[in-house]
Amino acid sequence: MMKKRWMAIVLMAVLIWNMAGTNLETRTAYAASKQTIWQKKFSQYRYNKSVNQLIFVKYKKKSKATVYMYQKRDHKWKRILKCKGYVGKKGIHKKREGDLKTPSGTFGFTGAFGIKKNPGAKMNYTRVNKYLYWCGDKKYYNRLIDVRKKKHRCRGEHLIDYKSHYYYGMFLNYNPKHKYKKGSAIFLHCKGKKPYTAGCIAVSRKNMKKIIKNAEAGARICIYRK
Repeated sequence: MMKKRWMAIVLMAVLIWNMAGTNLETRTAYAASKQTIWQKKFSQYRYNKSVNQLIFVKYKKKSKATVYMYQKRDHKWKRILKCKGYVGKKGIHKKREGDLKTPSGTFGFTGAFGIKKNPGAKMNYTRVNKYLYWCGDKKYYNRLIDVRKKKHRCRGEHLIDYKSHYYYGMFLNYNPKHKYKKGSAIFLHCKGKKPYTAGCIAVSRKNMKKIIKNAEAGARICIYRK
């Protein structure tokens, strides 16, 4: 009789334990589902050794956004920048070339660049000269081209012509497969006179320099609605 009682007690304890575990898993899953996209990005890259900076572009409305930059140390994120930002004239969620929208999502960078001399970049820095284009032609679509090496009449952006905008900037790794007409020349760069871009992200020159000085090769930029 005692043996049966003990067996019943053990079975009840196991049942209670399993129910508690199930409830904990349910609560954990529920909490994860309630996280904002920004919290999810913090968690996603917290233990990724190659990603030590995150740039958040929190889109608000029209062409307005707020830009934040975070630095990771000891698996903890610390904000080092908050400033006004500007995106495409028609907002975000780019679908094709010429739609005046900024791509949404998370992207890496392929390097920094500028008409001005290197301000102290941590990633590779390309000094812009008169031979450099960001190509819009099908053969070299969405690529940085030196026309001395790739000789053709390039119809893309002649980077040195974009003074003030391209004094400092960073190339986003958008459309890395170079799909024609999907969109090209998506950069993070200095703000011009207008409060919008043709599809890039713009901040003040002062803040662009600060971003370049802190962003390492593995940095990510996350562009979503606030």
